[in-house]
Order: sequence, then C-alpha cells, then structure tokens
Amino acid sequence: MKFTADYVKSCSECIRYKATNQKPAGLLQTPVPAQRFESIAIDLFGPLPETTEGMKWIFIVEDYTTKWVELFPLKQATAKECAMTLLNEVFLRYGVPRRLISDNGTQFVSAVMQQLCFVLDINQSLIPVYHPQANPVERKNRDLKPRLAMMVGNNHTLWIEKLPAIRFALNTSKCESTDHTAAYLTFARELRTLDQVNTDLWSVIHNDNFVPEFTPYLKRFEGYMSQIKH
Repeated sequence: MKFTADYVKSCSECIRYKATNQKPAGLLQTPVPAQRFESIAIDLFGPLPETTEGMKWIFIVEDYTTKWVELFPLKQATAKECAMTLLNEVFLRYGVPRRLISDNGTQFVSAVMQQLCFVLDINQSLIPVYHPQANPVERKNRDLKPRLAMMVGNNHTLWIEKLPAIRFALNTSKCESTDHTAAYLTFARELRTLDQVNTDLWSVIHNDNFVPEFTPYLKRFEGYMSQIKH
C-alpha cells in the first residue's frame, strides 16, 4: 500500500488527472504579526453612568500579538477623543502601529480617524458589521462587563476607580489563545501580583499608626484587588 501511495504521489499523470477532495486554500488568511504593537485593535464600551469627572465611556485598546490591553476613560465617544487618545497615550508610548483593527463605528470610519491613519501610514482594517467577533478586542469587551458589575456594585458612578485594577487583572491572566499572560508576552516576564506579596495588607492598612494621608487610598486598593482575584 505504501508503495502504491508513493507511486501515485510521484506520477505526473496521476497528479494531473486524479480528482482531489481537498478544498483549495481560502483567499483570506490570518495575518501573523511579527512585532508587539505592530497591530492593535480598538473598541468602545458604554455609555456608563457619568462619573464626577464627567467620564461616560471606556476606550479599549488591545495589542493583537500579546493581547496587552489599555482602558481609557472618555467623556465623549467622539472620533477626535479616540484619535487623540491613540496618538498621545498609545502611539507615543508603544510606537506607531502598522495596522489598526476596528468595527465600522462612526468614530472609527470618520474623516478624523482616516486622516490619522493616512498621515502615520497605518493600514486601517474594518471588521464587517455581520461578523463583530472578528475584532480581537471584542473578547475584552465581553470580559469587561462582568468585572465592572462585580466591583462597582451599587456605586455605579465609581467605575473609573476600578479601571486600573481591572486592567491589571486582564493583563496578568493567562489568555486561552496564546497560553500566556499578556504581561509575559509584553515584558518577557510575569508581573509581580498581590498573591506574591507576603505582607498582610488588611492588618497593616487598618492599623491606626499607618500614614493617614495614604491610608484611605490603600484601603480602597486592597478592596479592589481582593474583589478582582475572585
């Protein structure tokens, strides 16, 4: 049988005329990113209850390669707000990407965003309306909702205080698609988490002799991180 199979594979006439059940490769192939932050995906989450600072939206930015995520609170979900956040908080920190992935939201197909991508030589990839799951950041969007609900509780306007803890949890959790944390793929090491801190935060923070100027914040921090671990 092996001899026959080898002969058929090597026979030019067999190769030419024998039908095959295998389908040809599709035209659309998944791009393989070469560098971190070479391709990034963006999305908007909201509107949320307005905070005392006037924030109502969360602008989600995710690196396609490492799955590192950034969460930026916005007052308005406008094209200008998104473009300025990308420029000042992402491009000037991680470098200008070669590819920007988003859905067809009005903010992302606007003249402002198109000009940003044109000037900086960024290839803008728009996800079809009928297939939103193709946006890599869509998973983070789904993960964000239950985490916010769990941590905010009845204090709906305090969601902005929880964002740093949620972002830290997302970036230090193992990703199913990469089998690594975003932190490891970004920094080539795992970030030190509260699980590795030997100090009993609760007993130290709730001590009357602790620094009063900083104690209230650390109490909230300890509470947030305790919630996020669960």
